[in-house]
Amino acid sequence: MAFFITLGALLILIGALICRSYRIKYARYKGVTAEVLGYRSDFRMHGDEEVEYYCVVVNYNNNGEDVRADHDGYVPADTVTVQRGDSVSVRIDPMVPDKFLFTDEIKGTSSFGSGLVIGGALTVVFHLLSELLFK
Repeated sequence: MAFFITLGALLILIGALICRSYRIKYARYKGVTAEVLGYRSDFRMHGDEEVEYYCVVVNYNNNGEDVRADHDGYVPADTVTVQRGDSVSVRIDPMVPDKFLFTDEIKGTSSFGSGLVIGGALTVVFHLLSELLFK
């Protein structure tokens, strides 16, 4: 009995710590308006097919200084919805001003951390229910 309760509590604790670190990390990001300069492209193999990936490049103003920033990662070219010259809302980490995330990419919490909390809680609840029903 103690194993499942301990496992559930441990999952809840780890999930809560992951969610907290996620919130702390993204709390320091600031929102800015940037202009899309273009893309860097990369080709990757998916099975027998070569797929093009883009890394969006933007320019934004940081205290009177123009800063060029790359998206935090490459995405399939057909999923990029912005075009050269577009004005977009982005989030910048002041510690790493040359990387950005689109505003809608930053969520309020970590999905993985939330999943661990929920999984831990379900582990405890189902174990307690099984103890009550099958004893």
